[in-house]
Amino acid sequence: MLAWLEGGGAPEAARVLQVHPQTVRYRLRQIEKLFGPALRDPRTRFELEMALRSRRLMAHVRRYRSRAGRRARAVASSIRPLGVAREARVNGL
Repeated sequence: MLAWLEGGGAPEAARVLQVHPQTVRYRLRQIEKLFGPALRDPRTRFELEMALRSRRLMAHVRRYRSRAGRRARAVASSIRPLGVAREARVNGL
């Protein structure tokens, strides 16, 4: 739906989503059954677009944070206290 709202039509949305334009039209007909004529209202379309954009942005933020968390855990697991590393070498472990 966001691709359709941003692109302005089925052919543009299909290009972005890499599907056939008829697939986009079919899905939009299903969405129109849910929302009814409200999709033709500019205010409703604006509200839907803002909600969908914020959802996309939050997904990007979550992915970024999880990648940063994995990197921090990898760095933290490779760091050992200085005394522990020396003891292991001295004791031959």
